[in-house]
Amino acid sequence: MVKVKLEQFSLNFSPHFLGFKMTQLNNGRQWLAERPYIIAIFITLLLVLWMLSGVFDVQAAPDTKDKKAEIIPKVKVETMQASAVANSVELYGRTEPDRITTLKAEISGEVKKVLAKRGSYVEAGEIIVELEENDLKAQLARSKALLKQRQIEYKGAKKLNASGYQAESALSSAAANLASVKADIIRLELAIDNTVIKAPYAGVLNTRYVEEGDYVKSGDNIAMIADLSPLVVRAYATEHQVSELSVGKKAHVRILNRGSVAGDIRYIASVADEKTNTFKIEIAIDNNERKLFAGLSSEVEIPLETISAIKLSPALLALDEKGNIGVKSVKDEHVIFTPINIVKTESDGIWLTGFGDKADIITLGQGFVRAGDKVEAIKSIADGE
Repeated sequence: MVKVKLEQFSLNFSPHFLGFKMTQLNNGRQWLAERPYIIAIFITLLLVLWMLSGVFDVQAAPDTKDKKAEIIPKVKVETMQASAVANSVELYGRTEPDRITTLKAEISGEVKKVLAKRGSYVEAGEIIVELEENDLKAQLARSKALLKQRQIEYKGAKKLNASGYQAESALSSAAANLASVKADIIRLELAIDNTVIKAPYAGVLNTRYVEEGDYVKSGDNIAMIADLSPLVVRAYATEHQVSELSVGKKAHVRILNRGSVAGDIRYIASVADEKTNTFKIEIAIDNNERKLFAGLSSEVEIPLETISAIKLSPALLALDEKGNIGVKSVKDEHVIFTPINIVKTESDGIWLTGFGDKADIITLGQGFVRAGDKVEAIKSIADGE
């Protein structure tokens, strides 16, 4: 009975039901076709819902970033204590003579004698070279004899002029002749003196340009004398260094293959060199025994005041975002970048200022953090003990 009823029901119900549904569908399409704005509104609602779903996704993104930003990097640090270090200015220079002079012939003549050897030490006033006098002494004797004649002539002209027997012009001519012969005597005496060439001061006869028998003219080079006591070290300081220097300040000079000697600053240039923008300084060194020579390379260290500094290995230096060289440390869980300020350098490290009495220097991981980053500082075993 059930089966029959279901079959009858399906046979009787399906055509009418489907017909009814098709009629409703056709009526719905016709109704929508007559009202297209309904479709437009529906599509607009779908687009708005889709766009709102994207906004919700974007707003949710910062939560993910915040979760990632919460990861704090770890760095290894070492607490380093500052020590009192003598600040100093270090320069490079060369040794020079205190003064150097090239002697020249003042008259022409043949070299008669050479009395000083090259490289020898000569005292002030010591004869180096003698030139031939030729007839200079004979000319001098003649001028002296002529002087007596001119003196007698002048006295006679003066008496005649006083008595009115001789004009004023004759008296003036006699006076001129007397003055002329006196000038000749002075010139000849000076020429005779100039035949003997002497050292103007004590020093080393570094070069002699003539030998016996050479003929020299007035102005020709005879010898070069260098005063090496004191010996002078010439160096150049930058505009930052020169402000810390003053005349009379002590200096330590290391001369190549000669050890270390002490000296004093005796001169500081007031005008910088235009090409290098540096200031010339001179340091005087005692060299009475003449063991030091001019032209030696030198390292100059000028001690300044004592300051607090930390000694670091150059391997701990780092760069900031602008390319500046400095040191990264940790304070209050944040990275601090301190530009380098070198006090002095040694074979096993450099001394830097600007850290106070102590600082937690980053020894591992400084390349992965920047100034201002929050970090977890892990102290080395030496600090933890």
